[in-house]
Amino acid sequence: MKNIYRNYNEEDLLTAYLDVIDHTGKMNDEMEEMIRKKFYYNEFVKKAEYKRILIKEKARISFEVYNKVEKGECLDAVLKDTFSEIIESKELVFLISEKFYQFSVYKKNNTIDIKTLYSCLLGTLVSSGIGVLFFVMLISILNEFSFLLLIPLYIINYFIIKLITGKTRDNLIVFLAVFISVIISTILFFVLKK
Repeated sequence: MKNIYRNYNEEDLLTAYLDVIDHTGKMNDEMEEMIRKKFYYNEFVKKAEYKRILIKEKARISFEVYNKVEKGECLDAVLKDTFSEIIESKELVFLISEKFYQFSVYKKNNTIDIKTLYSCLLGTLVSSGIGVLFFVMLISILNEFSFLLLIPLYIINYFIIKLITGKTRDNLIVFLAVFISVIISTILFFVLKK
């Protein structure tokens, strides 16, 4: 039987090694054979342990940045207050900046304020109107109604509301606005059909 690890490069083998050790506590014979064949075993284990420490450190920093973003701190304050003895300074600045941007976008997208409510209301009205026109056109082309046609209606209404609000459906109010606009479009279609 061929060794499944024979085509793994060092990075893939490190990842596989860490996964196996984390889940089972020991590696299998095939993996050990391939590690001994391709690398010096003790050096490989040291690299794997360093990678594990690095992953934990990045997770710690990410969690710290997330908490500071939630508190409303600015990037300069986060950069100034976040330290690491393991990660080099350039990589640390990049990691903090990347995570700060990622968490800030997430926080902004999920914020529900009065502007979001009004823009969702406007988006619901506009998308319902455009959605019913699209629905009428689609039904006239296909000459039959199907609940599967609600999927493209949902997509069109979602993109209209996203364009108006600037927020994604991860925001609860945007999700509800899209859902309501699909219902309104469908009801309007049946009212117009009579």
